[in-house]
Amino acid sequence: MNQLLNAQRLVQVSQFHPKLQNIWYLVAAVTFSVCNQPQEIPKIYHYVMLLNNNNSDHHDPSTLANRTIETLQNDRMNLRKVIDEKFPQPTQLQRQLTEKFREALLKTGPLAGLPKAINVLSNLRDVTPTALLPSSQEIDPFKAERGEGPLYSDSVMEIHAADSNKSKERDLKGIEHWNHLYTKVSKRIVNNINSACPDLWYYIMEHVYGPLLSCDDILSKQETSFIVIASLVPQDVNPQLRGHLKGALNIGCDPNTIEAVRALAVLISQWCGVSWKGEIVKL
Repeated sequence: MNQLLNAQRLVQVSQFHPKLQNIWYLVAAVTFSVCNQPQEIPKIYHYVMLLNNNNSDHHDPSTLANRTIETLQNDRMNLRKVIDEKFPQPTQLQRQLTEKFREALLKTGPLAGLPKAINVLSNLRDVTPTALLPSSQEIDPFKAERGEGPLYSDSVMEIHAADSNKSKERDLKGIEHWNHLYTKVSKRIVNNINSACPDLWYYIMEHVYGPLLSCDDILSKQETSFIVIASLVPQDVNPQLRGHLKGALNIGCDPNTIEAVRALAVLISQWCGVSWKGEIVKL
């Protein structure tokens, strides 16, 4: 794969716009993922981790960007050891950053395709400090088929056991989030989708908005909205992008921040060789 991010570009995206100070890394990671460039995510992840390291105050961004590139040039056999030595005791902020990366990339699954989400989350796992890897256990699908072993990790089962008792509440949260995004045009959009394919509307609400896009435990509703915009920009889907640009306004996002997210996603998409059939919609 082509290597698109060098140290100079890392600094450029991190300083792209003052409104993106606390979201730039998620916008960049999601855009690269949707553009099918998963090899760039480790650079963004490690750069933002270094920027938020206790010792980063003594180094300028360019130094940290170069250090990021050098670290990730280690061969696969040594990379895990090098990473764990750099982050022996991750801070709470670094833990939160890691969780936000995983959540943002997970939410791109239904937006841009499961294959891309699988690839990019696998790339992230391979460069995550051991102390910050998600809790999981080995699964034997053949035993699970015979009812002899677990199909999911215990941590996932705990979450979904709670969800199963609150399915109606989850559905209500999903439709509430949908209505806040689309406001007065909500009914028209719902029935446009439902008349095209009722199963599609069911899938969108039951498996995307209900359990995923409306979830604000890790990413706020506003952060999720920015992730959606960044995911749509490279895909040349103006009707959906237009709806989510306006939807971001409806849930309280700052218009200058929305435009900055859109502009950064456009720049990164151009680096990835994306072309559009026409002009990309704006607010």
